[in-house]
Amino acid sequence: MPRTTVEVHRATPEDVDQLIHLADRARSEEHLRPRMDASAQRSRFVAALKRPDVTVFLALAGQEPVGAVVLRVGEVLPLCGSDGVHVEQLFVEASWRRRGVARQLLAAAVGAAEAHGAADVVCTTPAGVREPQRFLARLGFTPLVVQRVVPLATLRRRLAADSGWRRPSVELVLARRRREARERSGVRLEARPAAGR
Repeated sequence: MPRTTVEVHRATPEDVDQLIHLADRARSEEHLRPRMDASAQRSRFVAALKRPDVTVFLALAGQEPVGAVVLRVGEVLPLCGSDGVHVEQLFVEASWRRRGVARQLLAAAVGAAEAHGAADVVCTTPAGVREPQRFLARLGFTPLVVQRVVPLATLRRRLAADSGWRRPSVELVLARRRREARERSGVRLEARPAAGR
């Protein structure tokens, strides 16, 4: 059986359906939340492909999408003064792994870095998944920073618990505003007599 050749090219808006397919596969493999509405997802992908700081390369085996890499040009770290090419997402279909597809996609990232005059390539990988870490280490990637993520509501709740600070409830704010408005107008509430008196 002849070996299928994989070709990598820069993605354009015409490739959106294939990119959406790969994004859905990656999302299900990583057990991420379900994708957004199809038209919203399409709009987001097209907008990303038009951004000057974003480049996407698509790997095809014949007409079948087998992998993609999403690159962003920007500072390696804020205030560090040098730009790098950030590999924001690198995904290869499970049946195509260990066949050189990821290497081809990273070779495209090297070309993009050279075109932008960037000295470094920075890669984001899923936490707790060892194989991508090992693959990148074999290519010379070393740890730079550890990124952690938290939902905003969780962070707000934890900060409040640690500091004693509480976000005023809507009811308390409205009650305080009504009281202040009454005081400004000179209306005062008199204590009501207890029931039965």
